[in-house]
Amino acid sequence: MIRVTKYYRWQDSASFDRRYYSREHMQLTREQLLPYGLLRLESDHRLSSRAPEEGEIIAASHAYFRSFEQAQAAMTAAGPTLMRDSARYTNLLPEIRFSAVTEHF
Repeated sequence: MIRVTKYYRWQDSASFDRRYYSREHMQLTREQLLPYGLLRLESDHRLSSRAPEEGEIIAASHAYFRSFEQAQAAMTAAGPTLMRDSARYTNLLPEIRFSAVTEHF
């Protein structure tokens, strides 16, 4: 299984609308990636009582695919649409990582 992770690292004067990201952007992401074999989609947000520090990961999304080829095709096709939408919820640039996932029970 392949996981595509998109991280957002905090920077001074950054903005991030968690509500839009969780609801609107993740729905768009699901719609864009399903035709390319999306198996599962998750998002998470930093929880803390203190303000985020510079460079700290404040949010991430994880999209799962059966193969690296599917994941690459999905990102190539949907990436421009998803990046355009990101301006609606943040001024941060994401870091994107492809990983091979092995389950250990």
